[in-house]
Amino acid sequence: MKLMRMLAVAALLASSHLVYGQAETDVMSANVPFTFTAGGVSMPAGHYVISRVEGAPIWKLQTFGRSIYVTSQTRALQKAPAASSLVFDRDATGYTLSQFQQRAQDEAAQVSAPRGAKEHRSTTQQVASVTVPAR
Repeated sequence: MKLMRMLAVAALLASSHLVYGQAETDVMSANVPFTFTAGGVSMPAGHYVISRVEGAPIWKLQTFGRSIYVTSQTRALQKAPAASSLVFDRDATGYTLSQFQQRAQDEAAQVSAPRGAKEHRSTTQQVASVTVPAR
């Protein structure tokens, strides 16, 4: 039984690089002045570097000493945004990251809620200040 557990853990560790070892492209950085939830994980206020995993609908949010990966679904926008932004929904429980919008793109990445998560009904939305890295 102990050997089976060790083999299962080894298999998980060996396959973890398939998603998280792929190339990432820095898309933007943002100063988020409040704590928020992204992908079911509570994140502190601070400066974030947002990257996109190439070839997958996965985004990485990284702050000092902490990073998470969130999945997304594309959503068509009627008008391409003039600036990149992170869109947060706010309700009685706090802020929840809901979208990534890239400058001059006609679609947004709608953050997918983790399975079993309660759906939050937004009362207001907040946009974090975002800067696009120099290329």
